[in-house]
Amino acid sequence: MAWVTERQTARYSLDVRAKLCSGEQEITVRTVDVSEGGLGLMSPVEIVPGSVWTIEFVFATMQDVFRAEIVALYKVGFRYGFRFTQVDEKNMALLRKFQRRWGDGSR
Repeated sequence: MAWVTERQTARYSLDVRAKLCSGEQEITVRTVDVSEGGLGLMSPVEIVPGSVWTIEFVFATMQDVFRAEIVALYKVGFRYGFRFTQVDEKNMALLRKFQRRWGDGSR
């Protein structure tokens, strides 16, 4: 799948370790960027487009664990794009707090 050239929400660089879970499978990955619509990450393990996962990580300089349900959209090398499918209000508030704190770092 080709890279999306127009985005509905701004992306913010985010380089943290994250945990992906789907059923019995658990993968440790690195995030690349995040937006209110989804995130990009690097995975050492093949992830099938269309697969649904739960992601958990802690934003840099914050202490609360961010949790959301995501679906894999595309793969380019070891980089994957995901869309959020379920994010509760508490976790969306964490994301928005991160965005406000690093607002000038969007790309």
